[in-house]
Amino acid sequence: MIDLIVEVLGGDRFLAQDLGRTHRVYSAALTARDRFAGLLAWPALNRILDTHRLDPPRLRLSADGATIPASEYCQRRTYRRMPPWEAPQPHLVAQQLRDGATLVLDAIEEMHPPIRAMVSTLEHHLRTSVQVNAYASWTGKEGFGVHWDDHDVIVLQVSGAKRWRIYGPTRPAPLYRDVEFDDTPPEHSIDEFTLQAGDALHVPRGWWHAAAASTGQPSLHLTCGLATHTGVDLLSWLVDDLRAQDSVRADIPRLADQDTQTAWRCEMGKLLAERLNDSTVIDAYLAACDAVREPRGGFSLPHAVHERLPDDPALPVRLTTPRAVLRRAEQAVTLEAAGQRWTLADQAAPLLKALVSGRPTTLGGLAQAANVTIDQAAELLDQLLRSGIIAVGET
Repeated sequence: MIDLIVEVLGGDRFLAQDLGRTHRVYSAALTARDRFAGLLAWPALNRILDTHRLDPPRLRLSADGATIPASEYCQRRTYRRMPPWEAPQPHLVAQQLRDGATLVLDAIEEMHPPIRAMVSTLEHHLRTSVQVNAYASWTGKEGFGVHWDDHDVIVLQVSGAKRWRIYGPTRPAPLYRDVEFDDTPPEHSIDEFTLQAGDALHVPRGWWHAAAASTGQPSLHLTCGLATHTGVDLLSWLVDDLRAQDSVRADIPRLADQDTQTAWRCEMGKLLAERLNDSTVIDAYLAACDAVREPRGGFSLPHAVHERLPDDPALPVRLTTPRAVLRRAEQAVTLEAAGQRWTLADQAAPLLKALVSGRPTTLGGLAQAANVTIDQAAELLDQLLRSGIIAVGET
């Protein structure tokens, strides 16, 4: 399982100097050109395309900045017990790609375990949601033209080569839901380069860019889209949290005299100021986001249907949410994950800490960490399995 932050992007330097601030290429050594090959090889992509029902626009083709109509490469299939499906036809897709289209597959981490594992590690570091899209192209035609994204992007060149042009931003920190949009890109690029297999690239939110494959050479790359944590997000969370206050839930004194309205405004301002002046407010917001992050996968058949887990020390166990929150208190430990909360005796803390770390582990390893028996560890894990936040077996 590759750790992008540590092994590719430079760890603390990326977090402190690059993320959200500037674009940068992270070149691979000649001996490391295949370092992303295990994430998505061409045969694996073909299997995904062959075995998944990929309705447009999750699977789509794009050329010259426009999405190609699905009717140009799909055939409608009807079923007795399922909705109709626009099924991509391999020969028609290949023809579009020969003519210069780019193939895009969204949220591939949901379909391919190696990418899902990489995303779990990335989310654990960054404390934000990550979606990975796959892009395949063969010609020098640009699939999307010059554009910007409303989130930071980490690009991984899996195979082949891709030519990039970076133009920089024209509006600071643009949002998906914004008050205005700048649709005019800069005239001149500030950087042009070619990513080779094994290279990585960071493009900050709002930076205009364009990419095209080197003509005649198949290119396969992944983009890791990093969800933003903006002031708008924190304030929205804070306002929701303030619903606990009677005065915030009460009606606005819209028909009252000016003095009453002034007093109400002062009270609202005081409540907001108190929360924003709290030095822990950012950590509290991030912890709240972590605690409700939904699981990724987690089917554990046949074990999940049995009355209890088998007494197998080698049984693999993993947390299905990479951003669980662990809180220690006197003689107790609290685990928050997927919108649920468990308060357990402090003896469970080492087991939960090992589970939350994200590192591969087993039933026996967790029992040893907490200095409990296999039976005792299995009893606790049974509860977590039934709550949907862990997976067991070869998942």
